[in-house]
Amino acid sequence: MLEKAKAYFENCRTEEKFVYFLTDSKELELEDLTLPWISVPWRLSKKPIHFICEGRDETIDVPTKRYKIESYYCLLAVVTTYLDERFNQLKSHSDDFDCLYDIGELKNPPPDSLDTKCRNLAAILLNHESSVIGALESREEVKVLSTLLKPGIGPKETLKFIGRHNFCPNVNIALRILLTLPVIVASGERSFSKLKLIKTYLRSTMSQTRLNDLATISIEHELAGDFNYTDRAKEFAQ
Repeated sequence: MLEKAKAYFENCRTEEKFVYFLTDSKELELEDLTLPWISVPWRLSKKPIHFICEGRDETIDVPTKRYKIESYYCLLAVVTTYLDERFNQLKSHSDDFDCLYDIGELKNPPPDSLDTKCRNLAAILLNHESSVIGALESREEVKVLSTLLKPGIGPKETLKFIGRHNFCPNVNIALRILLTLPVIVASGERSFSKLKLIKTYLRSTMSQTRLNDLATISIEHELAGDFNYTDRAKEFAQ
């Protein structure tokens, strides 16, 4: 759905689409959407040119053309950019668990495609540097499930099917993680007081990872106070 929405807004960057939206908006009976007339001074100030390859700025005195350049195209660019930024984590999550969304469609996968997806999934699902599922075992279990399930069955129904028959433990674990893993698509819009205490004017060049770690420690200061730093220092020294 996100890819279709992004393709839709990208296809709107044409002259035909702009004329269609402009005509359609004028047919609305809510209010008058006539574009205002732009007053152009008799004598325009010219920007000095410092390089030969530099051209002069074109003065846009047509309301429709100015609206298209300064509002219509800008709005489409903002929408497509925010679609990429806001749903970047969701796309990464979808790519990681791609083989589990519809197992019924994997009856005849391309050569080495399913094996690569299961290996990547096993490499992501780590617990103390060891994977919680086996790559080869997951591949064989997905092959078995693809012969038993119909196309279009989602992860939740697949997990219920596995629970009723009590088999495929690796896919069972992966599906449970898939269905319970929270994915954030909204960024924090409000600043908090800890940020000014941590990232001051004299400490403004720290990386984003260090800032996140320091902010977590500062917010969870009660847990950090009871933490045993001696063992961690020895582990780091080794």
